Amino acid sequence: MTGIADTTLHYAANGSSKQTDSLGMRAMQRRVWDVRDAHYILVKSPPASGKSRAAMFVGLDKLKNQGLRKVIVAVPERSIGASFRDTKLTEGGFFADWKLDRDFCGVGSETGSKVRELVTFLGSETETTALCTHATLRFAFASAGLEAFDNCLVCVDELHHASNDENNRLGNFLRGLMDRGSAHILAMTGSYFRGDGAAILHPEDEARFERVIYTYYEQLNGYEHLKELHIGFRFYRGRYLDAMGEALDPQLKTIVHIPHVGSSEAAVDKMFAVDAIISALGEPLGQDSTTGFERVRAGRRILKVANLVDDGPGRDKVMSSLRNVRKREDVDVIIALGMAKEGFDWIWCEHVLTVGYRGSLTEIVQIIGRATRDAPGKTSARFTNLVSAPFANDETVARAVNDMLKAISVSLLMEQVMAPVFRFRTFKGADEFDGTPGRTGRPEPVTNMGEIEVIGTPPVDRDAARVIETDFPDLFADVQADPRTLTVMINPDDHHADVIYDMVVTDVIRTRYPGFSEEQVGDAATLFGIRSGLARAVNDEPEAIQTVPAGAAYTPDVAQDQAAATDAMAIATSAGDRFVRDTRRFIDVRELQVDLLGSRREFDDAYELLSKELNEEVLARLHGEVRALKVSMTQEEAEKLLPRIREFIGRENREPNLNSPNGREVRLADALAFLRRLARRRREDMGGADGTAGPAGADANV
Repeated sequence: MTGIADTTLHYAANGSSKQTDSLGMRAMQRRVWDVRDAHYILVKSPPASGKSRAAMFVGLDKLKNQGLRKVIVAVPERSIGASFRDTKLTEGGFFADWKLDRDFCGVGSETGSKVRELVTFLGSETETTALCTHATLRFAFASAGLEAFDNCLVCVDELHHASNDENNRLGNFLRGLMDRGSAHILAMTGSYFRGDGAAILHPEDEARFERVIYTYYEQLNGYEHLKELHIGFRFYRGRYLDAMGEALDPQLKTIVHIPHVGSSEAAVDKMFAVDAIISALGEPLGQDSTTGFERVRAGRRILKVANLVDDGPGRDKVMSSLRNVRKREDVDVIIALGMAKEGFDWIWCEHVLTVGYRGSLTEIVQIIGRATRDAPGKTSARFTNLVSAPFANDETVARAVNDMLKAISVSLLMEQVMAPVFRFRTFKGADEFDGTPGRTGRPEPVTNMGEIEVIGTPPVDRDAARVIETDFPDLFADVQADPRTLTVMINPDDHHADVIYDMVVTDVIRTRYPGFSEEQVGDAATLFGIRSGLARAVNDEPEAIQTVPAGAAYTPDVAQDQAAATDAMAIATSAGDRFVRDTRRFIDVRELQVDLLGSRREFDDAYELLSKELNEEVLARLHGEVRALKVSMTQEEAEKLLPRIREFIGRENREPNLNSPNGREVRLADALAFLRRLARRRREDMGGADGTAGPAGADANV
């Protein structure tokens, strides 16, 4: 296994974020409490910062002091429900304890009976608090309508499961509640963005929320025990299971996430993979009949391993045992596939080992959050992504890893950095309709690695290209769900699959975009076919797919048929190459002048990148860089605010805070970030920039 040395984030560990006030509230919870009277509250705060308890505080106040009749808490999966178990808040000084009247996150699936019971709860005169999954909440909405939630607080945990897309049912439910205006909403998330690039809320909807932002670095700096977080990438060749022995440390409390079923890296059956991982830990001793955990001898220790990959009847016992974990020695290793990510609360976890490239930055940040709980004796935590080695040169991998580290770091600051995945532009050799010569020979250099150059097709309508860029996942889902598609899949020999498929795609586009002309429908259908054909082209004919480096140009082989050149797309062919390619999806990080990689050396065809220390000073500068890219401000306004910035720093002995609840202070912070970025660009224009930024306070007097 080859490696990339970790980026290490160090924290003050001053205990401030865990200190409680007279009501038993920690720092983040107090911020939420201060806006408890708001109709709509949006909390952007990291795992383990106390969002669950903040919801309890606000919910109880809504019931007792604001006249609401019920509180419904919704979580994405049942395993997260334990965070909202009964809690004695009065022990910390609060006026009441949190006690659930109905818990719909117990053992069992999302059955119709749970939905009926939730609807019954909504009509009850005596019960006031309930816990359910997002799915149960959506089905109850579909069954009982919006009016059933009148005068209720709907608390949605892990809000990023919603989106403003018209087909997202959770997003539609929240939008409906806001349009109706009777229900209150408390929305919480540890990663305020979705992996698919879709916005969570319409901007006009989000503007109606009172927002509370609490960053990872505020949280981790205030921990009592955890002092550092390591983020690293390891590359393997061959099978990932062969690298497990080196990647796993039996001494660390570990969560292992194996690759998604069907991915290129999931080369073996999932249960075979679990057995191989257990064998890499030590000698298997069989299952504990009480807990359902596997017992493994590792040296002088007997490890307790929870298998969440096996979805058979025994998993409920394992999940129940995990919910009852109270001590460090209760469990040692958890092996999971789709579970134990967001909201999973095992405070003792020291290492999260994730196998396979994860294209969703949301998923990466949520997984990191599994290791960032504070616990006695736990001073260090680690996230490792084990990825197949890219077919790329060392410099390309170094740049990609640096961009990924920046993207993760910025994401921990609750900033959105994801870009749309694909854009299309056409290339053709024929003359244009106005008589100007067509492009021949080499296209100009590719500057946006998210673009796909389609060779051999005429220019397409902009609106058609836009809907494929933004709505492709939903269009694809509609096509796959069409009965005609299913009929062809079941009986492919009885149908002209290509003809029916074209009909389905065209009909889906016509239905979703009734204002499109026939030409626009045709253009969109053509681009849909190109976009959906990318994966098939990689699998069926890898040599047809060419990776075009940034700044380079693709030269078509004129001896080939023009149609064959159509599939020459700028994409990569392996999971490792997806890691390199997808770092180009982060819209802000490539412009951030923060190099998180120090020296680099090559050995035995390996990648080893020695990282710079990612400390609070660098993180503060990184945050300012991101905001400077996004801030809407003129140079004139920023310069006029400069005297007030200096006055603020002199008075408060600190710089303005980008996340301050005081709007004027935030504007000063935005202006400072803007001026620093402007100063750096001027230095670059004068030829004095060396590609790195100075200390956080270096430009305070710009």
